[in-house]
Amino acid sequence: MVRIYFCDACKFCGCYEKLLALLTEERRNKASRLLKDEDKMLSALSGAMLGKVFGNNEPLLYNEHGKPYFEHGKRFSLSHSKNLAVLAVSDFEIGVDAETPKEVNESVMRRCFTEEEINFVSGSPENFARIWTLKEAAVKLLGKGITFPLKSFSVLPFDGERTVGGTKMSFFTTIIMGVPVSVAFDPREKEFEIKEFEPEEIIG
Repeated sequence: MVRIYFCDACKFCGCYEKLLALLTEERRNKASRLLKDEDKMLSALSGAMLGKVFGNNEPLLYNEHGKPYFEHGKRFSLSHSKNLAVLAVSDFEIGVDAETPKEVNESVMRRCFTEEEINFVSGSPENFARIWTLKEAAVKLLGKGITFPLKSFSVLPFDGERTVGGTKMSFFTTIIMGVPVSVAFDPREKEFEIKEFEPEEIIG
């Protein structure tokens, strides 16, 4: 089963120090290095969700492109946008991305979208965000970061199985707290669960 956990940062207002206390030293340092308060909070929330789901006993590792993973157990992917922090968990490789709709970026589309995807966007910021998050989720599943050419594959149609970079995957896209969220996952996964973590579940 693919499990998607999320937190609303607004509900954790004033809880930043309490969240930091729940994190590993590495995650605390990562959050503290960020410049904007909202980014610090989202980073801390992401780390707190990781700790809630996986515990803090196993060290976090990174592949050559910076994708985080644990040596044993389930796979995960993190993303955040606006007030939303998201964690996706699976038995197989997975990628998740969240992006608040903004103005359509024509130069990004020309560099990263196929003609089919550009036609689908049709000037809509919401459609642009859906395509972008699906592409980002696919690349996160692959664990290849910005080295993988986004224009080399299409995320349309949204349903069905496809092969990206030699890897079979399927897509799921939804809206959480008004933010488009997309997941790239192994086709062997057949069920989804979406759960919001409330402050009392994270902080106690």
